[in-house]
Amino acid sequence: MPGPLRTVLVAIAMLFLPYFPDAAELPLAGHSEVIGNLPRLAHKSGYIFSGTVKSVARISPTATDSVGVVRITFHVEKGYLGVGTGEYLVISEYAGLWQSGETYRPGEKVLLFLYPPSKLGLTSPVGGMSGRFAVDPGGHIIVGSGRAPLMPVRNPGPIRHGPERIQLTPEEFSHALHSALENRP
Repeated sequence: MPGPLRTVLVAIAMLFLPYFPDAAELPLAGHSEVIGNLPRLAHKSGYIFSGTVKSVARISPTATDSVGVVRITFHVEKGYLGVGTGEYLVISEYAGLWQSGETYRPGEKVLLFLYPPSKLGLTSPVGGMSGRFAVDPGGHIIVGSGRAPLMPVRNPGPIRHGPERIQLTPEEFSHALHSALENRP
């Protein structure tokens, strides 16, 4: 390979290197990739579930020393921690989060890792957007391939991914989450 071309390719590789997992974490036969920070997300969560946003309501402060909140109602399609499958979960988030882009739309399908409610009854996704994942119409959890380091999981189904995303079945996610929760302090 000619010198200048090789230099350009090495520079490109170095530029994109942070977006790829370590060689030890590359997928092997019988392994799939999942959320690299899954143990941290799981350990800090009070609720973990996938569901559909049913309603969103902004609640104005009622007193001078209170804060505005947004009340979100979810139908839980798969409860993993803190809430059961089929239940409705109503959470309250600090309205200021919505100014930074964290919003929900009715009908949106999400998988959430939520902090336990605070003394004020407020919660939010663990790690901000790190604790929030899209769910496709088939129920697959969508993980952006450049979003976080990835880690292998034992014995999942086939890997389905494209250049921008990885899809996990609920069973693959459940298995990985169960492993992470087993090691919960």
